[in-house]
Amino acid sequence: MASMSDNEMQAFLAKTRQAILLRTNADGTATGAPVWFDWDGEVVQIFSAATAPKVERIRADPRISVLVTNDIDEAPAWIRFDGTAELDWETDARPLAVDVLAPRYWDVNDPDIAAYLDQWRSAPPEAFVIIKLRPDRIVSSG
Repeated sequence: MASMSDNEMQAFLAKTRQAILLRTNADGTATGAPVWFDWDGEVVQIFSAATAPKVERIRADPRISVLVTNDIDEAPAWIRFDGTAELDWETDARPLAVDVLAPRYWDVNDPDIAAYLDQWRSAPPEAFVIIKLRPDRIVSSG
């Protein structure tokens, strides 16, 4: 498969998609976790609970990849962002989680989801962190 053009990548990423955060463990094995993400054309942002295992793994080795793939009913395609992650403890992650990402992935008008988001809003800012990736390399196929 050929790499995507910039326009094809923008169109692909314009659709709400889940990504897989990929990291390497100390023993060399790979670990992946599904994540919500935001891409602004320069930085991939992922919010996380501060105590999540992925945060500890990134502290130990900040090299990550974020893989975004096609939906099952689409032709095979993917984009992978590779680089070194930064854990942003200074920026409040709650607006990213509640105001940007949650409305993309959830029905925020659902009362159960709204209650869950209220818990995020009322949590202390240090309960969450933003994982930022300014990719060194972007690879695509599709």
